Amino acid sequence: MSGLRDEIRSILREEIFALKGGLQSDVLTSEAVRINSSADLTRFAQDLVTRGQDSVFAARVAQGRHRFDLEQHQPIGALSVSAPAKPRPNVLTKTLVTERDIGALGAGTHVLSIGKASRLTPLARDEARRRGIRIERSEV
Repeated sequence: MSGLRDEIRSILREEIFALKGGLQSDVLTSEAVRINSSADLTRFAQDLVTRGQDSVFAARVAQGRHRFDLEQHQPIGALSVSAPAKPRPNVLTKTLVTERDIGALGAGTHVLSIGKASRLTPLARDEARRRGIRIERSEV
């Protein structure tokens, strides 16, 4: 049964992608990345692995249609007193998190914090994976 479900999801994703203008895959996109430490590099690699589960994203990266550029560093000698920026998680306190809830999150969302007793629907989990959103469980 899950094989059939996966096949239906795959077909729907392809159709939705085509409807949303999938023909625009020749467009080059660039994403600025800030890497100041080994921890930043590890976090970037983990996010890349998660986002790579989306076959469209993985194909664009493999074809060179999605680039990663390092953000400009401060001049040598400039002091920086702030720690590397960590993405602030969005927090959902719902008992059941649906695909619609994930879709309502902002485009810049990379981390979603949910309660220990909260449950995600399978489609919500797929949507989070597709958008590269990491799910964390809070102690509440």
